[in-house]
Amino acid sequence: MPLRSLDQLDDATFDVTAASAVDGQLMLHGSVLEHDTSAGTVRLPVTLTVSDVVDVLVDSAGGTGELVLESIDVTATAVTLRGVIPCEVVVTTSRRARVLLEVGETPIAVRRRWRWRPWIGSAPVILGHRAVSKRLRHTVCPACRHPWAEHPGSGNVESATCSECAYEHEHGELPPGRSICAARVPRHLTEPACPPD
Repeated sequence: MPLRSLDQLDDATFDVTAASAVDGQLMLHGSVLEHDTSAGTVRLPVTLTVSDVVDVLVDSAGGTGELVLESIDVTATAVTLRGVIPCEVVVTTSRRARVLLEVGETPIAVRRRWRWRPWIGSAPVILGHRAVSKRLRHTVCPACRHPWAEHPGSGNVESATCSECAYEHEHGELPPGRSICAARVPRHLTEPACPPD
């Protein structure tokens, strides 16, 4: 699962009713909203991990037992997770710990007609869909000079070949000596832009 920073997450929500350290590690599982995907607005799984844990104290009095993560404070011997709804998780650590937020690519649920519905299947969604779509439309395959959006792996094409090359072949427009291109979209073009470090 790709690592993300807190400022990249929208409504990261974790169930903290049974939060505890296991083998010196705290793992909280939850979900996060992602609006700009190939499937529209979805809920993706998210895992928060803190290492070198000695003790975990949860204070959700007046809350719902869920941590809608607002801030993460890391000190030499503690990590404090604060939520929007009254909730605070104080994790005592044996040394300065790292907090990892990992977001999955296969949705838990998708919003359709203003209602949440379960995600059917195991296919991941394309994150940063608008940026990815624009990139695929405006960059071309070096082999056939057609936009990458017409090639397998773009999400728009179901065939194993470039749809523009196939069209040109069917209509006798393919230049002599050139075959139908079967190049797949390079993975780096379908990934959202990485945030600066």
